[in-house]
Amino acid sequence: MDSQTNWAQRERHALTDLMVSVGPDAPTLCEGWNTKDLAAHIAIRERRPDAAVGVVIGALSEHTKKVQSEYTAMPWATLLDMLRVGPPSWNPMSWSRVDNVANLIEFLVHHEDVLRAQEGWQPRVLPDELNKLIMSRLRSGAWLFWRRAKVGVVLTDGHSSIVAKRPPKETGIVTVTGEPMELLLKSFGRKNTMVRVSGTEEDIAKYEKTNLSA
Repeated sequence: MDSQTNWAQRERHALTDLMVSVGPDAPTLCEGWNTKDLAAHIAIRERRPDAAVGVVIGALSEHTKKVQSEYTAMPWATLLDMLRVGPPSWNPMSWSRVDNVANLIEFLVHHEDVLRAQEGWQPRVLPDELNKLIMSRLRSGAWLFWRRAKVGVVLTDGHSSIVAKRPPKETGIVTVTGEPMELLLKSFGRKNTMVRVSGTEEDIAKYEKTNLSA
């Protein structure tokens, strides 16, 4: 695999181009957010760490909402410039290697959040190298994404498989099959995915009760 390729940078530019084409008021798969809200969220994540932590720390959520409102009020062109340029030099995410680790999944998922919310969308065909990288990232993090699953879960793209969750006591395993991007989106709790789930009826029923974002 070409370790010099900054796939996060490529996805950043692709997402920016997509946002330009659909405009600031287009829907996204992020509940309650349009594209301008999403662009503001990304800008805050990269430029306002004091506000970004409020996404995971409830006590700081009001501060995050306030900053989110301030950024959403900015001109659309300003937010797009921030998105395309990326984090300022003081942020380690501006370094290529850190960028590829910290931002690739963020931009892959948010690109699809915008794309799949548009009428008549079509799935992207990704390069083999990027597909392999997605599977590699899933191999490292799937246990975290699927920790709330009520049944054992195996993810497979037909070439390699990942044990995302070992079966809890008295349950079996379901196999989730799809392209790497589909497996990634399903792991992030997105519903608009093209995967096939196989297993016993009982285990599939338990799988369908899983709320990954709970």
